[in-house]
Amino acid sequence: MGVLASLGLLATAGCSDADATDQPQPPKTGGTLHVIVSAKPAHLDPQRIATATDANVSRLLSRTLTTFKSEPGAAASEIVGDLATDAGRPSEGNKVWDFQLKEDLRWEDGTPITCEDVKYGVERSFSSIFSVAQPYAKTYLAGTENYAGPFVGGNNEGKGLASVQCVDKRNIKFRLSQPVGDFGYTVAMSVFAPVPVKQDTKNDYDRKPFSNGPYKLQENTDQQLVFVRNQYWDRKTDSVRKAYPEKIVIEANADLPTVTSNLIQSEGEFADSIDLDKNVAPNFVQQVVNDPALSARAVQGSYGGIRYLAINSKRIPDLDCRRALVYAFDKRKFRAAAGGSVFGDYANTMIAPQLKAHKDFDLYDSANNVEGKPDVAIKLMEEQRNSGKPCATTLTLSIPEQKDIRRLATTMVETYQQIGIQLKVNGIDPETYFDVIGNPANQNDLLWAGWIPDWANGSAVIAPLFDGRLIPAKTNATNNQNYSLLNDPEINDAITAALEESVPERQYRLWGELDEKIQQQAVTIPIIYMKALRMAGTNVRGGFIHPQFGQPDLCALGLA
Repeated sequence: MGVLASLGLLATAGCSDADATDQPQPPKTGGTLHVIVSAKPAHLDPQRIATATDANVSRLLSRTLTTFKSEPGAAASEIVGDLATDAGRPSEGNKVWDFQLKEDLRWEDGTPITCEDVKYGVERSFSSIFSVAQPYAKTYLAGTENYAGPFVGGNNEGKGLASVQCVDKRNIKFRLSQPVGDFGYTVAMSVFAPVPVKQDTKNDYDRKPFSNGPYKLQENTDQQLVFVRNQYWDRKTDSVRKAYPEKIVIEANADLPTVTSNLIQSEGEFADSIDLDKNVAPNFVQQVVNDPALSARAVQGSYGGIRYLAINSKRIPDLDCRRALVYAFDKRKFRAAAGGSVFGDYANTMIAPQLKAHKDFDLYDSANNVEGKPDVAIKLMEEQRNSGKPCATTLTLSIPEQKDIRRLATTMVETYQQIGIQLKVNGIDPETYFDVIGNPANQNDLLWAGWIPDWANGSAVIAPLFDGRLIPAKTNATNNQNYSLLNDPEINDAITAALEESVPERQYRLWGELDEKIQQQAVTIPIIYMKALRMAGTNVRGGFIHPQFGQPDLCALGLA
C-alpha cells in the first residue's frame, strides 16, 4: 500500500525490469501453487491492508475500481478498469470523478456487486473500530473531517458519506476536497474495495473476507492460508488476474536459509513453491547468481522501493542529533550483510530513481562515503554537548523479529557504537509490527521501514510518509505511516500545492524539491533502493517483479 514494503514494507509503484523472467514454458491451468512468506499476512480485510504482501495477496480476493496490469516491464505501472469499465472520468478540474461498474460482477455467493457495496467499503474505512493504513480516502474525499463511518451506534449513527454518491446501481461519483489528477490510481488501492454490508462481520471480517476475485478463502490457520476457486468469478470481466492454479496455499516460514536451500533443491512440493517476500539467503546469493539454471528460475528485478530508517523526531527533537545519526550510518556494511549489490543500490533520497519525480541530490555526501562519516557525527554530538543539549547515547531500534533482519540490525548496533551510541534492538512480532510502530505513541527512536510507492509518482511517497496532518490524534491508533512524526506546516502546505498541480512535469519537480527539503530535516536515513531476488521451484512459471508490490505478482503465477 504505499503500501509498506513487507517487512518491507511496505503501499507501491515504479518500474520493473522487463527481463525479470524468461520462462521456457508459459503457466498452465491447474495444480496447487505453494507460496512461502516470512510471516502470515497480517490483514485480509481490504480496508486494513498496509503492506505489500497483504496487498499482493488481497488481489486474489478483492477487486477494486481500477487495478494495475499484471504484465512485466513498464506496463505494470499502468492502471486499467477492474470492477470499473475504465480508469475513471474526471470533471470540474479533477475534483469530481465518475466510474461505471462492469456488468455481471458477482460476489462469491453469486449476488451482484453494486455501487452501494463500493460506497460502503469506502465508508467503513473511517470507523474507529479498526485501523486503516492507507490514508487516501480520508485525505482526498470531501466532507470527511468529522465522519466516523457507517456503523450504527457510532458517531454517525449509520449515515453515509455525501462525497461518495451512487448515481444508480452501476455508477458511482466521488467528490474530492481538492483537485487530484491521478485519482484513477488512488481507487486501485485496497481501501477503496467494495464490501457487502450484509456480510460485514467488522473485526472478524479480517479473518474471512467475502470474495469477488478469482479465489475465495477456504482455510485460515496460524501459519497457513488456503485459497480455492471462486465459481462466480468470471474471466470475461477481469483482464488482469490470470488465475492459473486451482489452489493457492500460502505458508509462513521465517527460516530464510532453509527456505532458500529447499527451493534450490526443488524436491516434492518445493518444486511448486516460490518465496514471495524474502530475497535469497545471503549465503546462497553467489550460487544462484552464477548458476545459469538457478538464475533462470529466480524472479529478479528492480522497482521503486526504498529501504530506510525512520528517526522519531518527537523523541529526538534536535536537528543536529538527527544529522549525526544520518552521517554515522554505514550503508556498505548493511548492504554486504543483506547479500550485496544484487539487493539494492545505495540511496540518498526517498523518491527512487525509477520515478519521474526523483531529484538527484546528496545532502550528507553519502554517495562518496558509503561507510558513513563518523567523524562528522562525533563533531556534531560534541557541539551539542558543549552547548548544553547533549544527544542521547542510548537509543531503541524497532525491527520485525526475524533472523535475517536481526542480522542486519547487528550492523547498525556496531555502526553506532563507533560514535558512542548504544543501540537497543526491540524485536516485534512480524504479524503486528506495523500496527505497533503505527502507534504515534510508540517508544522507539529508530524504526526499520521500507516503502513501495502506491503508484509511480512522488504523491505516493511524500504525502503518505511525511504529511503531518495524517498523524492520528488518538494515542492508541495503529494506522500511522509517518513514522518520523514530522509535522511541519510549511511542508504540509507544499504537499497540498503539489497535489493540486495539474501539469505532470511541474508536479514531479515539486515532489523532488519536497524530498530534498524533508531530507534537510534528517528524519529518515535512506539506505538502499531495493531490488528483488526471489527463488522459485522448477515448476513455477509466470514470475516477474511487479512494481506495485516489489514481489512476484501472485495474479500471474502458475505451474508448468
